[in-house]
Amino acid sequence: MELIEKVKKEEITDEQRTQIYSFSSRISKETREEVCPALYNTLLNTEKGALKNELGRVIFHLFKNDRLTTVIGLEKLIDASLLVAPEEMFKILEESEADAQELAKKIRQVL
Repeated sequence: MELIEKVKKEEITDEQRTQIYSFSSRISKETREEVCPALYNTLLNTEKGALKNELGRVIFHLFKNDRLTTVIGLEKLIDASLLVAPEEMFKILEESEADAQELAKKIRQVL
């Protein structure tokens, strides 16, 4: 719980983001197809509201062009989820395939 409070209070550094993106690139296509729509729906239904910044526009563009389940889509969804819904993101990852569970573990280590 204290990790989530830390994420909410502090910005993620570029170095941390790069490490998280590196870990995300190792996720299987099947897992991305399961996790990405769940993360997207979580972002749409978050209490903080829609992301009205460049990151939100990128995510919407990827969704509109059916590219949300790509590696880049997963990276952007994780980035946005860490900003507005970290608890839900970790829950989704930890309830998914083994590689998503490993990703959640690695993200926690980076943060």
